[in-house]
Amino acid sequence: MNKLTIIWVVCIGFSVKPLRAQQIIIGSPEEDSLLAAQLAGQYNQNVSFAVRPLEINPAEISWKKVVVKALPLTLITQFNSRRPFGWNDGAMIQARGLQVMGRAGFYARYGIVEVQAAPEWVYAANTKYDTSINWGSNAGGVYNKFFPGQSSLGIRLGAVSMGVSTQNLWWGPGQRSSLLMSNNAPGFLHVYIRSNRPAKTPIGTFEWQLIGARLDGDSTRPYENFHLKTATVSYPSTWRYQSAFVISYQPKWIPGLFLGMTRTLQRYQQDIGLAGGNWLKRYVPVLTKAFQKKNEPTDDAENTDQLASFFFRWVMPKSGWELYGEWGYNDYKQNIRDYLMDATHSAAYILGANKLFQSGNSQILVGIETLKQSETPSRLLRGAGNWYVHGGDNGYTHQNQILGAGVGYGTDMQSIWGRIIKMKKNFILKWQFERISRDPNLFSYKWIDYSWNIQPLFKRNKFLISPSITFIQSHNTLWVEGNKISNLIFRMTLNYHFCK
Repeated sequence: MNKLTIIWVVCIGFSVKPLRAQQIIIGSPEEDSLLAAQLAGQYNQNVSFAVRPLEINPAEISWKKVVVKALPLTLITQFNSRRPFGWNDGAMIQARGLQVMGRAGFYARYGIVEVQAAPEWVYAANTKYDTSINWGSNAGGVYNKFFPGQSSLGIRLGAVSMGVSTQNLWWGPGQRSSLLMSNNAPGFLHVYIRSNRPAKTPIGTFEWQLIGARLDGDSTRPYENFHLKTATVSYPSTWRYQSAFVISYQPKWIPGLFLGMTRTLQRYQQDIGLAGGNWLKRYVPVLTKAFQKKNEPTDDAENTDQLASFFFRWVMPKSGWELYGEWGYNDYKQNIRDYLMDATHSAAYILGANKLFQSGNSQILVGIETLKQSETPSRLLRGAGNWYVHGGDNGYTHQNQILGAGVGYGTDMQSIWGRIIKMKKNFILKWQFERISRDPNLFSYKWIDYSWNIQPLFKRNKFLISPSITFIQSHNTLWVEGNKISNLIFRMTLNYHFCK
C-alpha cells in the first residue's frame, strides 16, 4: 500500500504501529479504502475480501510488550420517516422513527493472547407504521437493548487464530449483499478457528474460517424472513446451534482469481442429539453431513436446516476491474442428476462488478450488483420456499434478523453505486441507486422500491463525520395496486478516533 492509503486506512480507525493486527469492523470506511487500494495494485493481492473481518497487515505483528488501546467511539443517529427500511446495520433494527446506536471499547494484547471489548447499545422509538395482513407488525413498542457487539477473546498461533467472539462476519465476495453471512444482524456468540492471513501453499493461498455458534430469537420482535411478521412456529427452545465454514482458494497459476465455498447447518438446541453420539456429528456437522440426501430415515428426522454457496472473485489491478459472483442452495439435492436437471431449484445468486478510475490523488470506484432470491420457475413443479425459510424452523436469523442478505424475504435487488475518494483531503463521497422487488412471485401486484442515497464522509481533526440521506419511492406498497408512498431516511454517523 502506498503512503497516502496507509494514512487514510489506519489513521481514521487505528493507531499506526501497535494495532496492525486489529480487525476492521465490517461496513466501515476502512474496508472501502482497502478495496480501492487492492484494485489499484497497492494492497495484498492474495486477500479475497470473502472472509471478513479483515486485518491490515497481521504479518507485521510484534508481541514483545503489552498493548492497550481505545477503540473509536461511534454514534449513529437515524430517523426513518414512513416505514421500516434498511439493512447491513448490525444491531440496529428495521423500525420507523428515531433510532440510535453507540459503540465504544478497547483492544489489548499480550503474548499470543488478544482481547477486544466493543459493546453496542441500540435505542429505537419503533413508532407505528402502515401494515397489512401480508407485511409488517407494530407489536413491541420502544426497543432498548445492549449487545456484546464487536468483542472477542482469542489466541494467535502463527497464521491460525482461535477463540470466542460476538463479532459480525461477512462471507462471500458480495459488496451489498451476501447469501450466507453479513453484518445485517447483530453479532452472535461463536467459537472459531480461522486463518488470520492468506496461507501460502505450493498450489496457491487459502483463507478459511470454521465456527460453532448460538443463534437467538427475540419474542418481542417480528421476523425479517416472514415479511416483518411474528413467528409461525413455536419451539420449547428459543436458540439454535449453527455449524458453518467458509474457504477461499487463490490458485497460484491465475493471479487475482479466488474460488470459494460457504456452508452452514443449524438445529434447535433440543435437536442437537438427533445426529447420534459422535461428537463431530453433533457439533461439527458442517464437515460430516453429506451434501445430498442419502434416502436414510435420519435425513429429515434430524431437523437440520442447510444452506451452501459457491463463489468466485476475479481482481484485475492493471485495468482496475473486479468481477464476482455467488451461487447458493437452501435445500439438499437428491443426487448429481438433480443438480444437472434442475440446477435452479432452491437457488439464489449474486453477480457484481467494480471498476476503479484514478486521477492524481483521487480515485473513483463504480460498481453494480444484482441479487436474486425469489423462487425460479421450477417452483411450479416442486416448491422450495424463499431463501432463509425451510422446514420446521423460524429461519436463518439471529435476533429475528436475517444473517445473510438483509434486503428482505424473497426479495430481488439491483444496485449501482459510486465512490469518489480524495486521499489528501480525507474525503469520500458515496452515492447509490437501487431497485428492490419484494417477493415478486407471491402476489399479483409487484411491490417495487426505488432507493436513492448520497453520503459524504470527511475527517476533521479526530472526528470522522458522515451524514447520509436516502429517498425511497415505493410503488404498489404492501402489494396493493396503486398504493404509492415516499420515505426519507436521515442518518448521521460520528466517529472519534484516537489517532496520533
